[in-house]
Amino acid sequence: MRDEIKRVATRLLMLRGYRGVSYGDIAQELEITTTNIHYHFGPKARLVATVMHDYIEQVGGRFRGIWTAPGVRLSTKVESTIAFNREAFTRLNPTGGEGNSWSLITRLSAEGEALDDLMRERIVAFRRDIHASAITGMEQAVAAGELRPDTPCPQLGRLMASCFLYAVHITRDSGGFRGLTQHYATQLDLIERSWGSKTNDLVAPENAPQRLIDR
Repeated sequence: MRDEIKRVATRLLMLRGYRGVSYGDIAQELEITTTNIHYHFGPKARLVATVMHDYIEQVGGRFRGIWTAPGVRLSTKVESTIAFNREAFTRLNPTGGEGNSWSLITRLSAEGEALDDLMRERIVAFRRDIHASAITGMEQAVAAGELRPDTPCPQLGRLMASCFLYAVHITRDSGGFRGLTQHYATQLDLIERSWGSKTNDLVAPENAPQRLIDR
């Protein structure tokens, strides 16, 4: 039951935010009592903190795995990130047009004043970890000869990480998931055209952006 409570709470928090979810909402969906939820988690803040911790471990861990994997091309890392985003997007927007928030961190960040200090610190640490992972990916691309030695890895890593961290906003502002894919493709094309190694025949192919968009 504990895992079921966390599953429902995570989804409802993504959709409605911290203030928009009560123990009554969770209990109604699971057909249990609010007492049952209190037994497992205590006050609401503790449940939200637990859900946030698990989410950060899962999402941060997967992003880190994609971007710090050795021997994987930069374009493949971008494609894997798009696929990861698509999974999360489709889970809460099955037809593609619902416009639902699909990131717990994005949704809770919008209500930062309602969170406690530890929750806010965890969000900051999550973002820092995403940036660090993307920077590592850029550094690996340089070491592998995909990008030139003078590539500004910290700046470009943060640029690519921003696609991931603000993906929910990008999909809303650009008309859906295709807009997010275009955003990733444009960033990759810019990086490869500006800093791609001239000796690497796989860097900056003319059809790179469209290839990502069509996936």
